[in-house]
Amino acid sequence: MLPYADEPQPSARRLPVVTLAIIALCIAVFAQEVSLGQEGAQAFVERWGFVPAEFWAGRNLVTLVTSLFLHGGLLHIAGNMLFLWVFGDNVEDQLGHGTFALFYLASGMVANVVFAVAFPDSTQPLVGASGAIAGVLAAYLLLFPRAMVRTLLAFGPFITLGRVSAAILIGFWFLLQVIQGAISVLPIAPESDVAFLAHVGGFVFGLIATGTIREVRDQSLGDWSGRRWWSRSFRNWLLVAVVVTVLLAGSQLLLSGGEAVTGALARLTVGAGVVALALLDGVARLLGRRGILGTAPRANKLIALAQILAALGLAGTLFTG
Repeated sequence: MLPYADEPQPSARRLPVVTLAIIALCIAVFAQEVSLGQEGAQAFVERWGFVPAEFWAGRNLVTLVTSLFLHGGLLHIAGNMLFLWVFGDNVEDQLGHGTFALFYLASGMVANVVFAVAFPDSTQPLVGASGAIAGVLAAYLLLFPRAMVRTLLAFGPFITLGRVSAAILIGFWFLLQVIQGAISVLPIAPESDVAFLAHVGGFVFGLIATGTIREVRDQSLGDWSGRRWWSRSFRNWLLVAVVVTVLLAGSQLLLSGGEAVTGALARLTVGAGVVALALLDGVARLLGRRGILGTAPRANKLIALAQILAALGLAGTLFTG
């Protein structure tokens, strides 16, 4: 699920100057990283990234802040800036420019400290705005719980655009961070480039800070009565994802239980069904008709075409692999 726009209530009324400034600064810093080349960029990250072992030694404390504006790659910064753009402007509008700036920095700093508590001996630099943005997501959840978020949905060959409430989208995201964060501290946990516990720390701080600010200001929520939790396309996409996952898990159990032929046949049948369903739905939406995952007006027909191509690719893998 990749959010690309939202429908808050009320909408932002002020220009989100702080959000725009943060995005501009992150892009400028990333451009500087790229210009330094691989070795230069690595040295730059080691100098300004947050290193837990250095933090506990009382050195380079400024990296609590500077690390929030560094990123490890194009996808890293693109994802972070997209989330900040979608959710940050409305949170900034509700909190005010100055409060939002302090809130953003504090969320990121707390996220870094939480990561340092969990991994005190780590010497790998931690970079990225994710911890601070986790705090922004928490604030959005409290301020706009039933706002509809427009989201790109993808599962296997099934691709569509849907709308889902912030409570479900952000709640699901946070649940994943908690689960992955808990796994990351296990001795047998594989190495990961994602600081899940930093996300958890930033999010929890965001909840507490936003709740406190609302209490102090006596700031009420908007009227969310009558707002839906999700759109038809999201509901059907979720049902398809759950059913396909269950069927694939069942075929895997057959394979692991010694039923090799039956399990392989079940897996092939599920795959063929997925291809057929994705093709039928994609063609219907491409023709402007109502498919399982909604309709595809105007530019959204490109999404339906992408689904058709993905289904054909899966078919090729199934029957030629």
